[in-house]
Amino acid sequence: MVSKVGLYAYGLVAKSPKQLNILGIDKKNKVFFVEGRNLAVLVSKIDVGKFQCQIKEGLSELAKAKDSFPRRVGELLRTHEGVVDTLGKLTTVAPFKFGTILKDEEAVFKMLEDDKERFEALLSKFTGKEEWGIKVYADSQKFKNYLTKSEPKLKVLAEKNLPAGRQGEKLSRGAAYLLGRKLEEDLKDKVTAQFNNIAELIFREAKKYAFEAKLTKTLPKKLTGKDKEMILNSAYLIEKDEVSNFNREIKKLKEKYERAGIGFEVSGPWPPYSFT
Repeated sequence: MVSKVGLYAYGLVAKSPKQLNILGIDKKNKVFFVEGRNLAVLVSKIDVGKFQCQIKEGLSELAKAKDSFPRRVGELLRTHEGVVDTLGKLTTVAPFKFGTILKDEEAVFKMLEDDKERFEALLSKFTGKEEWGIKVYADSQKFKNYLTKSEPKLKVLAEKNLPAGRQGEKLSRGAAYLLGRKLEEDLKDKVTAQFNNIAELIFREAKKYAFEAKLTKTLPKKLTGKDKEMILNSAYLIEKDEVSNFNREIKKLKEKYERAGIGFEVSGPWPPYSFT
């Protein structure tokens, strides 16, 4: 593997604050600012080949892993976010996506010049705002129990006797089995539809307090490490003055759905990772 040094980019600011005395993503080289006209990018030197190998090996681990996220990729992501978070505490930042690498300082200058208007617009939009995230998880079995108790038509599925309850005793064993399977499929479809409705409602209610909101892809249990199914993964760019209203609304929604086995994971404040 040929060693090739590049610049790993973390984020963009309007004016560089005091120099950060922290290590970059390789835990070896310190971060520093490359300054253009009225804009600056926080970077650190990186061995490009080594970094690409780490990512490749991490993806290979992910393909093989049954129930966990690759440790080495997780460490790199956390380091990237740690640097951006530190910068975000000092000034407004437009974060770059994980894995953004530029050839050298000349490449940074060119990027700043070519995208100057877009970068300035982003920084203007992010000023006075912060990102919050909501992940919603559902306990499928608990939700099924909730549905069968609240809807008489589905109550038969909660009984421990024959699939069709008392009526099933009059059916042949095969007919009762088929009827039970049919009811199970009906319940499964009902649960899926209800999960979609709940996720849509939560997103819509939380969005009322956001300057901008975004749905992102829900993650499988393999990546979340949780037993519950993720039914909503969303991000919200919120004016700092609206954060208390946002959190108050989420508290109401938590209380509303707790009995049905619906749980919330609220995170923030973050730099606006999802809105660059």
